[in-house]
Amino acid sequence: MGNTKWKTRALTAAVMAGLMGFAAHAEDPMSKQEKHMEKQGKEVGEAAAKRVTYVGKLAVFNNRQIKLATLAEEQATDPQVKQFATQLREDHEKNQEALRSWAKSKQLEISELSEGSMPSTGMGGSGAGGVQQGYDENMKKTREKLGKSVDETNAELEKLRAKQGPEFDKAFLSRISDDQKKGKDILKEGRKEYKNDATFLALLTDTESVVSSHEMQVKDLEKQLKK
Repeated sequence: MGNTKWKTRALTAAVMAGLMGFAAHAEDPMSKQEKHMEKQGKEVGEAAAKRVTYVGKLAVFNNRQIKLATLAEEQATDPQVKQFATQLREDHEKNQEALRSWAKSKQLEISELSEGSMPSTGMGGSGAGGVQQGYDENMKKTREKLGKSVDETNAELEKLRAKQGPEFDKAFLSRISDDQKKGKDILKEGRKEYKNDATFLALLTDTESVVSSHEMQVKDLEKQLKK
C-alpha cells in the first residue's frame, strides 16, 4: 500500500504473546509431525486473526459514531439533535470501553498503530512459524479493510463539516440512521461467530440495545425536522 495515509491512523488489534506453544518432536526440522503441527499452527493464527478482525471492525464502528456525534455536538443547530449527539457519543464511548476490557481479558489489545508498526505474536518453538504466518496473512487484509473504513469516515466528516444549519442536522441524522443498520449487521455477525463466548455475547447484547435505541431516536427526530 506504500505510503497510503491510513497506516498512521488505522484502528486494529494485535494478538499478545502466549497464544500457543509447540514442542519439537523429531530431529528432522521438517518431519511429518512438524509439518502437521505447522499446518495446525497456521489454522490457529488464522482463527486469531479472524477474531482480531471482528473486534477491530466493532471498534471502528464505535469510533465512527463517536466522531460523528462529537461533530454534531459542535455544529448542530437543533437542541434535540445536539442532545441526541451527546447521548450517542457517551453510549459509544461506554461500548468502546467495554470492548477494550473484554479484549484485554482475552489477551487482545485495541490500539492505534503508527506507520510500519505491527506487534508480533512473539511465539517460539516448532509450529510457531505457522501461527505467525496464518496470523500475518490475514492481518494484512484486516489492516487494509479497517484503514479504508477509517478513511471513509474522515471523508464523510469533512463533507458534513461543510454543511450548516438545518441542512447539517438532516445530513447528520441520515448518516447515523444508515450507520445503525450497518451496526446491527456487524452485531448479528458477532452473535453467529462467537455464540459460545457468553461474556462477549453479553457485550454484544448491550451494544444491540444501544443501537436499536439510537435507531428509534433518529427516526423520531427526522420526523420532527420534517414538520
